[in-house]
Amino acid sequence: MNRRNRSLIRQQSVSRSDSGFQEQAATPGRRPAYLIAGAMALAGNMALAAPFGTFDPRSMAMGGTGVASGTGANASFYNPALLANEQKWHIEFPVVGLRAADPDELLSELEKFQNDGELTTLESAVSAFNNNPGFEEKEAVISGMRKANARVETFSGKPLEGDFFAGSVVAIPGNGSGMALHISGSAAGSGQLVYKDAETVNDLTRELDEIFDIQAALRDAISANDNEAAASALRELDSFINRSQFVNASTINDDIVISLNEDATKPRSEILTRAIASAEIGFSYARSFDFGSGKLAIGITPKFQKITTVDFKADVDTDPDTIAIENYREDSSSFNLDIGVSKHYNNGVTTGIVAKNLVSQRFRTANVTGRGDIEQKPQLRFGAAHAKNWNPAIGTTVALDVDITENEVAFDGKSRQLGVGAELDFYSTVQLRMGYRTDLSAENHADTLTAGLGISPFGMHIDLAISASANLEQAYGGIQFGLRY
Repeated sequence: MNRRNRSLIRQQSVSRSDSGFQEQAATPGRRPAYLIAGAMALAGNMALAAPFGTFDPRSMAMGGTGVASGTGANASFYNPALLANEQKWHIEFPVVGLRAADPDELLSELEKFQNDGELTTLESAVSAFNNNPGFEEKEAVISGMRKANARVETFSGKPLEGDFFAGSVVAIPGNGSGMALHISGSAAGSGQLVYKDAETVNDLTRELDEIFDIQAALRDAISANDNEAAASALRELDSFINRSQFVNASTINDDIVISLNEDATKPRSEILTRAIASAEIGFSYARSFDFGSGKLAIGITPKFQKITTVDFKADVDTDPDTIAIENYREDSSSFNLDIGVSKHYNNGVTTGIVAKNLVSQRFRTANVTGRGDIEQKPQLRFGAAHAKNWNPAIGTTVALDVDITENEVAFDGKSRQLGVGAELDFYSTVQLRMGYRTDLSAENHADTLTAGLGISPFGMHIDLAISASANLEQAYGGIQFGLRY
């Protein structure tokens, strides 16, 4: 047992040098790095969660308002009663909007995790240990594993959300009435990492710490030609092998060879995704009546919906090429109804209230996440607006919308939006818009500022909008083309 210069870790994985990989010892650093990479992969597994309403650019730019300030271009989505006071034909195609949300700032935390260099530090510690397996090098590996594990655990349960909307509208004015036909498609949902490997990594770290100490004791005994100490270290090794769950160890020519138990250390963390997509066709009709100092209008939108739900769960190391999405989706269809009321006063003030999806629906899911079916519950929102043409050149609109009901979004999240907005119209040709949106629910999303531009010469128009929170926890964008005459 007086052999010298033995490596304490013999097992190696060697790739061809021309592939750009380097020879690498089978070390504990590889598995934690793999688990962390799985967490980072969440950024590529976003789902599309939907707040109230739609994403037409005018409403988006005005803080998400539309229940009292909408036009024929978007009344079908916000409040069909507004069609009764519409004086123009509208042909809108396309209406496109999207939203991306990171309410818990997961992406910025992942970026900070990468920039902090904890993975690089861990890899360097593993390399140093392979080259010189001493006590300080061992402690650096163990410390690096524990720090990386603790950081990754903080990413668990933080959702990434997204929404997409596209549609078209044809609105027809009448004498005290109005109607519209809309066709739209939307998708909304959320994805999150559920980190289940923290305990595994902690136990693995403990076992590695122990086997490293046994290795060090055997190395010292061999160096000192101390047969009694070497025999003691080998007895400790036998005891370790009998109770180890995550680390395999054996002796070859008085050297200890370490490898990981691939089955026991297989990642158990999961990526969950829940999403709902809807294809919808609806017909809106509204009628106004003289009522007090102004007009009262009532509108309805019966609609047919084709619904697809996705309820997906997979291990973080699942090969995307092996995923069959049809195993996680369910298709269904339903009829539903929106009802709206608006009161237009002679002083330019309009108030409105709308109930969307008046009939509660439950849509089947594959339920692989264990979260059950997706419910579509009635949504109730109030709005108020004031519009005035100050002179032939300038007109203004200010608006406020607030959700009366608290709406469910994402993974059991809640949302209750309050939005305010304004529009400045120059010669009925250029419109500047801005607004502000905040979430009144306890599980609130970040406040957002909104802005947009409308250009509408000769009956044609294009509308653009953007919106973002201060730290980009949410971001919106929208574009719309159409004709009005």
